[in-house]
Amino acid sequence: MISPRELFSEADFILLKTPDSLKITIASKIREIGDKLFILDQKRSVVFAFDKVGNFLGLVGNRGEGPEEFDEVTDFDVYENQIYIYSRGDFSVYVFNASTFEFVRTVKFEDWGAQISVLNSENLALYSYLIEGEDQFNINIYSPDGVLLDKKMAYAEDGNYQAMNYTGFINGNYYTYPLSSIIYKIVEGSEVDSATYDINFPGRFSESSTSNYMAFKESERNKRNQNILTKFELGGKGEFICYYHFREGLSNGYTLGVRLSSGQKFGHLNMKHAAKGKFDDVYLQMFFKGPYNMASYSQESARFFIASNMESVGIYQDYIVDFIKSGSVYDEELLNILKQTDLEETIVMSFKLKNSL
Repeated sequence: MISPRELFSEADFILLKTPDSLKITIASKIREIGDKLFILDQKRSVVFAFDKVGNFLGLVGNRGEGPEEFDEVTDFDVYENQIYIYSRGDFSVYVFNASTFEFVRTVKFEDWGAQISVLNSENLALYSYLIEGEDQFNINIYSPDGVLLDKKMAYAEDGNYQAMNYTGFINGNYYTYPLSSIIYKIVEGSEVDSATYDINFPGRFSESSTSNYMAFKESERNKRNQNILTKFELGGKGEFICYYHFREGLSNGYTLGVRLSSGQKFGHLNMKHAAKGKFDDVYLQMFFKGPYNMASYSQESARFFIASNMESVGIYQDYIVDFIKSGSVYDEELLNILKQTDLEETIVMSFKLKNSL
């Protein structure tokens, strides 16, 4: 069993310097624009801004009821030099300048959603994992001004479909159906999207049953294999990182999967993971505890970014302390940061994947 760190060609670390009253809890998404990093805290429902050495620059926008304020940050994305904050409660996207954090405009939607993505065309894709009424599509495509242009991700409801927050995601121009392990690429102007990646996990849940939540739960109760894709992130050369649900004997949970650009694949069969006795790795314990803490890929620097998971750090704190005391941390830079700071402080790791191992 290898450590996921063995798959990185290089890694750098940034200690984030947040005010004591405003610590990051769950950093669910990171975006890079120029010399800044923008981080969504899923629990606090705010977007933090930092420079590349970890200095806190402020929050993007304000929560409130004013004309330029929003109820919450449900999700966010970036495009060129603008930040798009989606507030589900307001049915709106609030656009801010990434250099000054000044408010630019609001884009209003008629539909409810859970995730937002700015496509390569600058159109907005609103993803909902809860179909309502007679609409059998989960993704609505809007113009930058909020005009409905198209609907994607047709979903045949059979009475057993239920909303789930651990499977079914949109990321950039790509999306997955709940309970599915196929990644589709949005093709604007076409009735059919492209099936880009078919993740053939061992013991994968059947694609013919992806709308059948009850079948998935039944297989889980009966302890049968029902591995499914959860969050995913695509790199620039065919490599990708994901979390997936797995079962190994009596152990089950969410673990890391990696495919290198050479096509080599790594998962619970050959890489350390959350099963008992196979989680003795500081990089897993701090950064790669699924299914929500996913690395984000930046085309700007061709690097992945991921923040330490404070909930996971709290669970494995004693083990992490032992790693620090024994010096059993591969990267000296990370070891020095850990020796000099409190584990409650968020650390961002940026890395590139090797072409092959």
